[in-house]
Amino acid sequence: MNTKKLLLGTFLLISFFVILILIFMPIFGNGKNGLEFSDDFFNSLSKGSSDYMDDMRKLSQGFVGTSFTVQIDMDTPTQAKRTEALFSQAGAQVEVAGSTLKINGDLGKVLLKSVDDSDLLFNNQGEKLQAAYNFGGREVVRTWWDSLSRVDAALTKQKAFKQAKAISTVQARSIEPAYNFYGITATSVSDRAGMLVFMLVFYVVYTLWFGYGIFELFEGFGLGMGKPLAKKEV
Repeated sequence: MNTKKLLLGTFLLISFFVILILIFMPIFGNGKNGLEFSDDFFNSLSKGSSDYMDDMRKLSQGFVGTSFTVQIDMDTPTQAKRTEALFSQAGAQVEVAGSTLKINGDLGKVLLKSVDDSDLLFNNQGEKLQAAYNFGGREVVRTWWDSLSRVDAALTKQKAFKQAKAISTVQARSIEPAYNFYGITATSVSDRAGMLVFMLVFYVVYTLWFGYGIFELFEGFGLGMGKPLAKKEV
């Protein structure tokens, strides 16, 4: 038994679990534990690098003047009425019968409106969407996603592949980030470089910390890896 290694291994493991307990305590601001803090931190960095709203406006502008006519089915009459409100404010003509809608409009203007609404939610201004449509901001953007998915499918059946591709691009780069990052404050990597480096280094060191603790503890008990005995020739 190696007392020095045994004590070192015990110290490393005890300190590892003390820090682990601290990580799970709500001491990292606003009642958050360490995991919630790190999750919010990396989400804020991701949001800061996911703002493609201006690019999507340029893409949408290229389709202004491109008309489309589709018939789509929403899941419920309520969802259909909400979809009607969205497309009507985008200047489209909409006929509703139950959960079925017939839409005739300008694809560029519809996409621009969806991007503008997504931009509001992306910047945590969901109350403006609530005021405009009389239902929740996230639900507005979710309805854009659901309805445009059906328009995408309808245009694909019409072999309007370029228009359908534009819709899916706006969904992926505008609507989805707005919905997923709502409520998170965007942060650039350059502004939080110090914290980012610290957290990455801490993750690596903390992982090795446990491994070395186990290694030293086993060495202390005499269970470490030693050199194999040389094989003697008979």
